[in-house]
Amino acid sequence: MVRMSLSFNKTLIILVMLSLVSILGCSKMKKETDIDIINEALKQTENITSPDPGSIMESNFFERFTSFYNEYNMDVISSSVDDLYAENAFFADPYHNVQGIKDIENYFLAMAEPTKSCKFDIQKIQRSENDFYCRWTMYLISKAAPNEKIIAQGLTHMRIDINGKIIFHQDYWDTSVLLDRLPVVGFWTKIVKNRILKGIHHD
Repeated sequence: MVRMSLSFNKTLIILVMLSLVSILGCSKMKKETDIDIINEALKQTENITSPDPGSIMESNFFERFTSFYNEYNMDVISSSVDDLYAENAFFADPYHNVQGIKDIENYFLAMAEPTKSCKFDIQKIQRSENDFYCRWTMYLISKAAPNEKIIAQGLTHMRIDINGKIIFHQDYWDTSVLLDRLPVVGFWTKIVKNRILKGIHHD
């Protein structure tokens, strides 16, 4: 049985939220309409024509996707992003959503700039009609903490067009592996996690 006082819960939630606002406030904060935007992008691509299953075009896409994310850095992004993503592609992750190849490239470069190294171990890509899914593990070392490796697992949902380019891409992953490393946010998220785990395992 979880035994945590209501006032303690409220205090922690407020502190975590204030910390998140202070850390992420300079960038685009998530809006309630983000779900509507993603659903609209899904609707617009639901009838997309993809390469035939087992075709050379599909196989080439798998290779380009894996290669692009195997060494995720600014040089690779600048030279290869338009070979992988369509001109009007939509991209979403837990932090942000963008549409159009230039905005996607700028967002990727902004995310890669503070990293010392970043690679994604792409597991087998599976297909269900015109939806593609893959599990991956990210290995990231930031310039701010060059001696600490951050590891996160996630899932990607994609749709690709007839030319073998991504037209819709949404990532799902636990961002707390990054938040835990931030000075203020990390302190409070760890406290919340520990209190919850202690409560769950309390007899």
